[in-house]
Amino acid sequence: MTSKATPMFEARASGQSSLSIVLGLIHEHRAITRSEICSITGLSRSTVAKLVTTLVNLGFASDTGAEQIDRVGRPSMGVDASKELLAISVHPEVDYLEVKAVAFNGTIVHSEKRLYDEPIGAHQAVEDMVQVIDNLIVELQTSDTSYRILGIGVIVPGQINSSTGIVRQAPHLQWSEFPIRDLLTQRLSMPVFVANDASLGCKAEMAYGAAKGATDVVYMHGTSGIGGGVFMNGTELKGFRGYAGELGHMRISSGKELDYSGIQGTLEALVRRDDLEAVLGLKNVSDEDLEVALLNNRTPESTALARKQIEALGIATANLANIFNPEVFVLAGFLRFLYRFDQNYFHRVIKKHAIPAVLEGMQVFVNELGANSLAIGASELVFQEAIADPTRYATRVK
Repeated sequence: MTSKATPMFEARASGQSSLSIVLGLIHEHRAITRSEICSITGLSRSTVAKLVTTLVNLGFASDTGAEQIDRVGRPSMGVDASKELLAISVHPEVDYLEVKAVAFNGTIVHSEKRLYDEPIGAHQAVEDMVQVIDNLIVELQTSDTSYRILGIGVIVPGQINSSTGIVRQAPHLQWSEFPIRDLLTQRLSMPVFVANDASLGCKAEMAYGAAKGATDVVYMHGTSGIGGGVFMNGTELKGFRGYAGELGHMRISSGKELDYSGIQGTLEALVRRDDLEAVLGLKNVSDEDLEVALLNNRTPESTALARKQIEALGIATANLANIFNPEVFVLAGFLRFLYRFDQNYFHRVIKKHAIPAVLEGMQVFVNELGANSLAIGASELVFQEAIADPTRYATRVK
């Protein structure tokens, strides 16, 4: 894969402070030595020592207090990202609400899921979010670990106005023009960030997962619907109003099937998670359980449906390869086990519909972060703001 620009280059380009640069490295690597920080940033050992001490005092890092061997074989003091500073991810879906607490060092500290028999309204969803988070705060306060919450990242399967935090449209949730960020901020009195689910998954996989190191990436995520994220030369393609990436609404058939936005013949209309559940006699199961059932109980009916969906997914992937010529293509959510059901057929479909040149060197992966990819992406909304100004942000923890 193509190497990413070094953090120091990116930091200089964006005018970050040395404190932010070092904190970003600690967060990215989870555990790193002081000499490695010096090598990557070009800062002196004394400067790095002072910056690390400041970050330890602010609670963003811990000094291991012992020499470690760095990546070039030299002894150096180790620095770990904090396991006590948390971001809370909140993920409303058609049939569940999932809340996770993600530590600054990337570990999942808490995970909770509420299941629903049918979609609940937007305002009831907010009530449930507040209740779950309030209960989580009480639980964390009684823990032996001194946890502190920096903020909340909300994962929404729909179009988001990132500047206002308004859900413009989330068709299968039946939400429209809903000011979720302001409502949660008022109720929880902490910073709240809102973003599209697939965009967050894409960023997480680029930072820590299947697409790490790549700069030209197409990511598709399947939940109740299908969304995506696209990065070209390391820059996310957001569109004029920020609503780009609705890859599920790409029309690939002349059929009359409707997607969740009422558009005929789209990828989302033809590749549906609930159809897979129905053919297997399941309802409201996790991705993990659905994957096991699909891969291990191959009936003629389920095989026929899976191959039909794989063909549609392959055609869509070929179209996106023709348009974007990505280095890496990542399939996530239920799309990852559709791919695993018959990888050879999937690649035959792509080759049939794609220009040969765009497939040269293109790699197709399933997401490495699994069920945690969206939560990790949502936590980064919180953590990246803290990294940008750790001194100011440290005073806003709960």
